[in-house]
Amino acid sequence: MEFRALYPDELEKWLDHVTHVFTGGRQYFSNHWHNDPWRDPEGIRIAVDEGKIVSTVRVFIRKMFLHGELVTVGGIGEVSTRPEYQRRGLATQLLKDSIQFMESRDIVMSSLHGSQRIYSVEGWERVPRYYARQPLAAKKQVAWEVRPANFDDGAEVKRIATIYDAYARKFNGTFVRDDMAYWREWVRTESPSAWVAERDGSIEGYVSVIRREDQLNVEEFVASEAAFAQERGKQLFEDMLSNVIAQIDEVSLEVVYPAPIADGFNAPVIDEHGSTMYRINQPDALSNSFDSIPNLLHNQPQPLSQGIKSHHVFWYTDGY
Repeated sequence: MEFRALYPDELEKWLDHVTHVFTGGRQYFSNHWHNDPWRDPEGIRIAVDEGKIVSTVRVFIRKMFLHGELVTVGGIGEVSTRPEYQRRGLATQLLKDSIQFMESRDIVMSSLHGSQRIYSVEGWERVPRYYARQPLAAKKQVAWEVRPANFDDGAEVKRIATIYDAYARKFNGTFVRDDMAYWREWVRTESPSAWVAERDGSIEGYVSVIRREDQLNVEEFVASEAAFAQERGKQLFEDMLSNVIAQIDEVSLEVVYPAPIADGFNAPVIDEHGSTMYRINQPDALSNSFDSIPNLLHNQPQPLSQGIKSHHVFWYTDGY
């Protein structure tokens, strides 16, 4: 068994592998490769048996906001082993290989979505995510013009990116999007229902949603500094979602969204739903001391603290 990085000319073989193991479809994995401006074949770690890829782990090279600062992070995704090769320790070996890769690139932290013991044994620690649920009724007349986002308009995308940067850094775990190609390719593909709120010719809000039966799930939300000043963007959030509900011809829907945003921790229902696991690769590179990884992610130092239960947010749009 050979453990190494993917060679550039093996991409199609790797796509064959992940398509065989997962049910997401080849296009999903192809998009995650070709739409990623930070893609690197060295970040795809593979186990090869007699020329066949039988197990793989991919490190998505990113930066995330932590206490208002930019921190390099390696997202662990596409962990997959062919059924006939499972229970041989291949994924564990590839995780160890991925850690060495991240250390060689000076990647400070690592994150992944899962809770299996295989991850905790290698040093990843679970950090819960909290979601709010509240019904919102359709409302056509709001303080903003709410319309679909236009990713073909470069100026509009830059405006969204600007307010995203200021808003996302208020939380911990949100990814940095400092390459416009990421907006044009990745975000556009992963956000088929994205909307903006405009007033007096200026975009003040952005939201991406997915409809699931009688629910409207918020994949991400952004508020301008002016809108955020009004109860952390509560009015903007509720106006945008109520208007979107009206535009999709519904009377009301239950809206599910990360509890740290808007006024979520005061919503009728708060659930702990899922988690992100984090590993600190280089503790000395962090500017603030911490006693545990959950406390590091849930808490925010002054003056960024908003006085809420948790500041930990991960946007599904950035999912890997």
